[in-house]
Amino acid sequence: MAQAPVRQYDPKDVSINCGGMIITGVADGTFVSCEKVEDTYIPYTGSQGEVVRAHNAHPSGRITFTLDHSSPSNPHMTGLANSSDMFPCKVVDMNSDSQQSAGGSECWVEKHANFERAGEVGDIEWVIYVADYEIL
Repeated sequence: MAQAPVRQYDPKDVSINCGGMIITGVADGTFVSCEKVEDTYIPYTGSQGEVVRAHNAHPSGRITFTLDHSSPSNPHMTGLANSSDMFPCKVVDMNSDSQQSAGGSECWVEKHANFERAGEVGDIEWVIYVADYEIL
């Protein structure tokens, strides 16, 4: 019986480009997540059990990433949060044969990240709203 080939994952092959800058200084653990804001289909069930699904045209999503508080990308993100301009944000995972990405071109910072300090390096979470979210 043939054994499946060993695959390799390298977190360095996941890039976050936000507002024209490659984000660096990501925190340990899950450092980025991408999701649609709403379900793609909305189910409806009638009184007699018939099910219909309606396609939800809501295109928005969120990209959430966590940086350590000493990350050189935090000042850039603060600048984006202070701006009223929209910017592109995209996450690209080059670990698979078919490169995967998520993001969009009409994005903004939902709110400033919390400002917390402790005796050790802490994490800062940035949440980006993506009005034209797509996964490729």
